[in-house]
Amino acid sequence: MNETYRELGLLIRNYRQEKELTQLDLSRKLGYESTQFVSLFERGISKVPHNVLGQLIVILGIPEKKILEVLLKDYEVSLKSEISLGKKIARNGH
Repeated sequence: MNETYRELGLLIRNYRQEKELTQLDLSRKLGYESTQFVSLFERGISKVPHNVLGQLIVILGIPEKKILEVLLKDYEVSLKSEISLGKKIARNGH
């Protein structure tokens, strides 16, 4: 399970519970009749689409900065890894 998905899911769950919404309530506000979509991303099993993140910011009152911090931290780790790999390849002459 991706740590970023898990961290975002926990953040979303906490804000949903603070608003005293059930997963079904939130699902319906997002246009779904089933709780499966919300359940999957709250448990960190599924990625939250970026447009849905925008909806969640408005519906749940999540500060956009908090979501961006989680996503940017993940991107930074990934980017550093890819840059390091490129440097390694260049040093080995490939």
